[in-house]
Amino acid sequence: MSKLPNAPLIEVVIELRWQITQKNELTGIQYLYGDLYNELKDKFPHRESIIPVDIPIEMTLNQPAHRFRAKVGGYPLIQIGAGILTLNTIDDIYEWNSFFKDAKEIIEKFLKVYTLPDKQVVPGIMYIDFFPFNFEENDVVDYINRNFKVTLSQSFFEADKPPIDFNMGFAYNIELGQLRVNLQKGIVNKSEGILLQTRINGKPLLAKEEKLGKWLNDAHELTSDLFKQLTAGNLYETFK
Repeated sequence: MSKLPNAPLIEVVIELRWQITQKNELTGIQYLYGDLYNELKDKFPHRESIIPVDIPIEMTLNQPAHRFRAKVGGYPLIQIGAGILTLNTIDDIYEWNSFFKDAKEIIEKFLKVYTLPDKQVVPGIMYIDFFPFNFEENDVVDYINRNFKVTLSQSFFEADKPPIDFNMGFAYNIELGQLRVNLQKGIVNKSEGILLQTRINGKPLLAKEEKLGKWLNDAHELTSDLFKQLTAGNLYETFK
C-alpha cells in the first residue's frame, strides 16, 4: 500500500508456510534457526526464543519459535518456526519498496539454507488497520455505513442503544488464492476501536524466489487497491 501520512495502518505481515510431513524434516528444523540467523545477523542481529526450549518440536508445528530483530524490541522482525516464516513491520517504518526488498532477501537466504527441492510453499500477506471508535457513545452500524463501502442493517431486534460489539467478514476465492476481509471490535494501546484485517492466503507455489516475489507484488497491489475502494470518500481523505 502507498504510504499515507495519516494511515490507520498498525502492522504488515508477509508469510511463508510449508508442510512438514516426515520426522527427518523436523530434525532439520532445529538447524534451520541457526543457519538462517547466520545469514541474516548483519541486518537482524537481535534474536529471542518465543517457545520454551523444553517444548517438543512436534507441538510447535506452524508456530513461530524464534524471532530475529533489527533492534531490541523493534521492527522489522523475522519469525521462524517449523513450517512458518514471517516478516513483520509497523506503520512508523513501513514503505513497500524497502519492505519488499527485505522480504526478497529473507526468502533468498531461507531457500539457500533450507533446501526445498520441488517442494511447494504457501505465501501470504496481511495488513492490519485500526480506526479509533467509542462503542458506548456512537453507533457502529451508522459509522460503518457512512465510512466504508459496506452496508449493515438488522431488523430482528429493537434496542434503545447501539451494539457494543460487532464482527463481520468476507472471504473470496481469487486468482491469487483466497482473499479475507474482516472488520471487528478491537483494542490497540488500550484504545477501543475497529480493526480491519485484509489478508490473502496464496495457492501453493514452487519454492522459487522469482515466483514468490511476483506473488507478493501482485498481492500487494490488490490489497492496496481494495483498501482504497473500501474506504473511498471522506474516510480515505483523512489519511492524506
